[in-house]
Amino acid sequence: MRKIIFLLFVICVIITNLSYAQRWIMAGLITNPGNNPCISVVDANNVWIAGGAPDTPRVYRTTNGGQEWLEVNTSGITKQINCIYALSPEIVFVAEGIVNSNAKLLKTTDSGQTWQTVLQTGVNGGNFYGLVFSTFNPLVGAALADVLYLTTDGGQNWISQANVANSGCALNSLMLIDEYFYGFGLSYGTSRVRITTNGGINWVNQNINLSGNYVCGLAFKDDKLIGVSSTSTSMPNISRTTNGGSTWTPMNIGAGIIGKTYIRWIPGTNIVYILGENGALKRSTNAGLNWLDLENTGVDGLTHLSFVNINSIIYGYAVSKYGYVIKLADSVQYFLTGVNNSGNICNGYKLMQNYPNPFNPVTTISFEIPKSSFVKLIIYDAIGREIEVLANSYYQSGKHQLAWDASNFNSGIYFYRLITDNFSDTRKMILLK
Repeated sequence: MRKIIFLLFVICVIITNLSYAQRWIMAGLITNPGNNPCISVVDANNVWIAGGAPDTPRVYRTTNGGQEWLEVNTSGITKQINCIYALSPEIVFVAEGIVNSNAKLLKTTDSGQTWQTVLQTGVNGGNFYGLVFSTFNPLVGAALADVLYLTTDGGQNWISQANVANSGCALNSLMLIDEYFYGFGLSYGTSRVRITTNGGINWVNQNINLSGNYVCGLAFKDDKLIGVSSTSTSMPNISRTTNGGSTWTPMNIGAGIIGKTYIRWIPGTNIVYILGENGALKRSTNAGLNWLDLENTGVDGLTHLSFVNINSIIYGYAVSKYGYVIKLADSVQYFLTGVNNSGNICNGYKLMQNYPNPFNPVTTISFEIPKSSFVKLIIYDAIGREIEVLANSYYQSGKHQLAWDASNFNSGIYFYRLITDNFSDTRKMILLK
C-alpha cells in the first residue's frame, strides 16, 4: 500500500510539473523597453534586460524571478542598448546600438552601480549587433559590430577580427560555441549565415536555402555539427545542418510561429527552442528533428529570449517590445529526454551545490555521472578567469567528491563548472574569510 501511495504521489508531481513545463507564464512588466529590448538569464531568479530609446538607454534586473524589476543606473551609457550578456548577477556586459560611430561595449562588476567602457568601435565603426559568451568557457566571448571582436580573458581585452567584413547582419543572431567556432545570420541577399570554424582565420557564407533574407535564428549543438537556422519570413520552415553548416536542408516544423524567430540550443543536450515574435514557442528534444508546441501566454512583440541550464532544470525568459516578460521552467521533459547524442534516457548527471557555502577555506564539490566519461571541473573567479582545475581525467560512473582548498585566494564570489561529453553545469560559491 505504501508503495502504491508513493507511486501516486510521484505521478501527481510529474503531472503538475509537466503542465508547468509546457507553457510560458507572466514574469512582470518593464517600462520604456524600446523597440528591441534584449535579455540575459543568469539563473532562475537573476535576469537582466536592456533596451531603451536611441538616446535613452534602459537597464533592468530582477533577483526574484520577475516578481519585481529594478531599473539600473545607466551612467556612462549614452545610446539605446542592442545587446546584453550577464555572466553572473554582478558581472554584466551591454553593447550600444543606433549609432554610426563610437558605439560602446560596457561592463559592470557591481550589479550596475558603475559601468566601464571596455571597447569602442571608433569612427564609422557602426553599432553592435551581437554579444555572447561561451557556456563552456566563460572566458571566451564575441561582440559583433562592423567587425567581430573576440575575447579570451572574460571580456577584459577584445581583439578585432577585421577580416570579417560585416555589411549587414541580423540583430542578436550571433552564435558562439568556443574560441574557434562562431557565426551569425546575414540580413541581406539570399538567406545565409556567416561562420568560422578556425577562430576567425577564415569565414564562409553558407546558404541555408530558405525564403527571406533576414536570418535572425541561428543555433548549433556543442558538437559543432548539428545546427538549425531560420529567417523572419521562413516559418513554418527552418533549415537544419548535420555537417557544421556545409549543407543545409529545409524542413517544415508546423504552423504557429510567426515573424522574427529566435533559436537557442541548451548546451550539453539535444534540446533546442525556437520562439516567434508572436509568442509561439516550439521545442525539439532530438536535435531539431521533431518539434512540439508549448503553450504561450498570448504576449506578442517578443524581441529576444535567453535560457540557462541549472542543475538539470532549464529556465527560459523572453521580453516583448511592449515591456512584458514571460518565463518557463522546463524540468520534467529534460529528465525524460536525456542529454546524450543517441537520444537515450540518461538522467543521472548532477552537479551539486558545494558544502559548506559560504566556506573558509575548504569546501567539497560533489557530482554524479551515469556513465564513465572524461570529466573536467574548473574553478573561475568572479570575472570569469580560470584559476584552478580540480578534475581533468576519466571518471567511472557514480558519485564523486572533490575538495577545493582556497587558502591562497581572497574572499569573494567564485564559480565552478562541470564539463563532460554530454553535460555541463555551473554553480556559484562564496569564499568568506
